[in-house]
Amino acid sequence: MSEDEPVNSKLRVSVTVDDTARKSLVDPAVQKGCSDESLKTMMEICLRCLSDEPKDRPSVEDVLWNLQFAAQVQDSWKGTLQNNHDSMNSSTHYPIPLD
Repeated sequence: MSEDEPVNSKLRVSVTVDDTARKSLVDPAVQKGCSDESLKTMMEICLRCLSDEPKDRPSVEDVLWNLQFAAQVQDSWKGTLQNNHDSMNSSTHYPIPLD
């Protein structure tokens, strides 16, 4: 066990479990433009890539799969935001009868 193990363990818990801690690690500009789930997926795969033990590191295929998943989540999140924005901007107009 390396002397960095406790730090790595705390970082892993921060990224995977504690939403507030994870958000504190991310630049606010990035945080605003990313969904929490896609950000969490990217951070988890990065941590796995940095593992001291080669056997604990993900394969290239695993990295690609996780990044594609994060991209799909991100696209879905952006679509939801856009739909919400569009529906808020498009108000329904009803004619007022002038009898």
